[in-house]
Amino acid sequence: MPITAEIDRLKIEENKYINMKKFLKTLIKSDGRQTPAEKELIRALDQELINKTESIIINIGAGKSQVIENALILKGRNFKLDRLDIRESQINAPYFRKSYKCSIENCPELINSSYDLAFANYVFEHLEHLSLAIKEVKRILKPNGVFVLSIPNPQALEFKIAKKTPLAFHQAIRGTKIDEAHEAFNTFYSYKNIKELINLFYKNGFSLKKSYYRSFIYGYLYRFPVLSIFARLYDFLVNICKVKALSGQVCLVFKKEE
Repeated sequence: MPITAEIDRLKIEENKYINMKKFLKTLIKSDGRQTPAEKELIRALDQELINKTESIIINIGAGKSQVIENALILKGRNFKLDRLDIRESQINAPYFRKSYKCSIENCPELINSSYDLAFANYVFEHLEHLSLAIKEVKRILKPNGVFVLSIPNPQALEFKIAKKTPLAFHQAIRGTKIDEAHEAFNTFYSYKNIKELINLFYKNGFSLKKSYYRSFIYGYLYRFPVLSIFARLYDFLVNICKVKALSGQVCLVFKKEE
């Protein structure tokens, strides 16, 4: 075999080894804290805010976290923001306007057509009356306003398991200290699947601009060394095959229609 051909063969083998090594690292290493759907939600909000000045936003189910707002600030986006939650969610930030203590299912304090953009990060699975919440979101958005939603897919394996396990188990998985970074609340899953949820938005005057699906069962098992590797492999296979029914992480972008 010519020397040049042998060198090329060795380079190919070396690249295969490097690629396999990188793949194994992705299976093993990750902190599991920020979900793909949350990252996509931030990307979607960022895209909506490009070339816009002083957009008025509301964070629905805000809690104490400022992760999303801080990410947008780091990207140089300009906005004013209100926060809504069933608990107090006051923050000290230059973009912050007002905090509302209520549920999005019924919050008469919110003024009609007052927001350019609204978002909810893993909130709607905790709501019992989805139609009421969707109608409220439509009411408070301006004409052609946008709602960005990250939400679990109840058809996916991790959430089928989650629905059958007690709240205390989820708290243990997320961490024994339940604080603003490790909150765990009862869930209703008032939608059987994502298609049903999207249809609810259609019926209440929204159109779907964008959808994103991703498997991330690893996010529940990253604390367990052996199980976490199998979880990453499962996620890899589901994502590469684009199996929506098994993809637990979903981000949806809706536009209010007039």
